[in-house]
Amino acid sequence: MERELKYLLEHPVAPQLPDVFHLSAPEPTQHLIDEYIDDRGRIAASGHRLRRRHSDHAGVVYTLKSTGRIAGGPLFERTEIEVAAEPDESIPTSLLAELSRLGVELPHAQGDLQTSLILRQERHPATLFWRDQQIALLSVDQVRASTPALSDEHGWSELEIEYVPTVDPNERQLTAQLLSEWLVKQHGITTTSETKADRAARLLGVSV
Repeated sequence: MERELKYLLEHPVAPQLPDVFHLSAPEPTQHLIDEYIDDRGRIAASGHRLRRRHSDHAGVVYTLKSTGRIAGGPLFERTEIEVAAEPDESIPTSLLAELSRLGVELPHAQGDLQTSLILRQERHPATLFWRDQQIALLSVDQVRASTPALSDEHGWSELEIEYVPTVDPNERQLTAQLLSEWLVKQHGITTTSETKADRAARLLGVSV
């Protein structure tokens, strides 16, 4: 399960936080290329998206995410399965099995899959602590969105706070509320109800 807070930033700078929170030293900048792939819209029709991520720190990773936002409040909650690619960078067998369980049998020739959206990100991450407990990874992401079919490109900056799975649910809800109430009062920070893929698809006028 993926649980995160998301905000749009006027400037790509980590915000000041309440006194009960603090950040680690900045971690190395990450450069990510995310390709959203499908087979004639069949994965999207199952209520999921399949992302192929190329990164300069972890190679190629595939992620299958549900498109629905499960819970209300400030937190985005979605099911997520993330698996490293096969040695030839193809979709791992475990994800093919999960897609099959969802009723989506992908073609044997994965080169026939269509890329509907490309996100290029420069990510500036740091570990977020509440008191002395590690609770999340906070990142400032500079995003550029495009499609293979269009020359248009849209960019924006985003703050993402993704909780680690081990955080107690009550503490997660409490800290999410504290952070949300603080951040929405800060200049240049705007709450958003869109994922990156949703926002990119809307700005580019495409379906993902």
